[in-house]
Amino acid sequence: MGETHSGVEWEANAPAWIEMSRSGADCYRDLVNTPGFLDVLPSVDGLRVLDVGCGEGHNTRLLRERGARLTALDISETFVRVARDADASIDHLLADGTTLPFPNGSFDAATAFMSVMDMPDPAATLAEIARVLRPGGWLQFSITHPVTSIPRRQWIDDDDGRRSMLAIGGYFDDGEMVDRWIFGAAPAEMRERHEPFTITWSRRTVSSWMNLVIASGLTIEHVAEPSADEATAAAHPEVADTRIVPYCLIIRARV
Repeated sequence: MGETHSGVEWEANAPAWIEMSRSGADCYRDLVNTPGFLDVLPSVDGLRVLDVGCGEGHNTRLLRERGARLTALDISETFVRVARDADASIDHLLADGTTLPFPNGSFDAATAFMSVMDMPDPAATLAEIARVLRPGGWLQFSITHPVTSIPRRQWIDDDDGRRSMLAIGGYFDDGEMVDRWIFGAAPAEMRERHEPFTITWSRRTVSSWMNLVIASGLTIEHVAEPSADEATAAAHPEVADTRIVPYCLIIRARV
C-alpha cells in the first residue's frame, strides 16, 4: 500500500477518530501509552522537535507544554487542520514520513506516538527521520506491541471469570495487515454514528523492529513496555489487562 492509499484511509478515519479520542474513548493512550512514553522521554525543553504522524495533535501539545519547539506532520488533511486549529503555535504540515520536506540535520529530536506501524514503509520512514536529525539527536517512538498485535489471539479466564492470560498465534507472520475496529470505550450512540476504522498496518516481530532501527543508522539506547500501575488499574479496569500483557512498545534511539 502506498502513501497515497494510506492518506485516503486515514482521511476517512479522521472525523470519527477526532470525536472519539477527544471524548476520552482512547483510554489506553490516555491512561497507559502516553504516560509511559512521557515517563521515559528525555527533556525536550528548548529543543527543535519533529512529531511524525501527529494525528489531531493531542500528544504534540503535551510536548509543547514541556517546552519543545515543534513541527508536526500527518498524512491526513483533516488531522492537520484540526491540530492546527487547536494550537497555532505549533508548525503543522501535511506530509508523509517517507519523504520528509526538511534538510539533513534539521531537528534535535523526533517523536512518533503509535504511528510508525501504520505507515506503508516503516523502514523508509525511520531512515528519513534519522536523516533529518542532527548528530547526537534522538528519536523516541511507540508502536503497538508485536507480541499482542498478532493475527490470532484469545484471552483465557481464571476460575472466577477474570482475564488471566493471553494465548497468541501467528507471531512470526509479517507483512501488511488490515484491521477494522472502533474505540470500545466510546459511548454507544457515538459508535453507532460511525463506521469502524479501517487501518492497514505493518506486522513485524520485536527483532524485526529493532533491526529496522539499527539499519536506519540509529543506535538503540532505551526500550520500554508501559503498563497500568495498580492504582490506575483499580480505578480504570478497562486498562487492567495491560498488567498481564504489553500493548505498547517504546524505543528510543540516537544518531
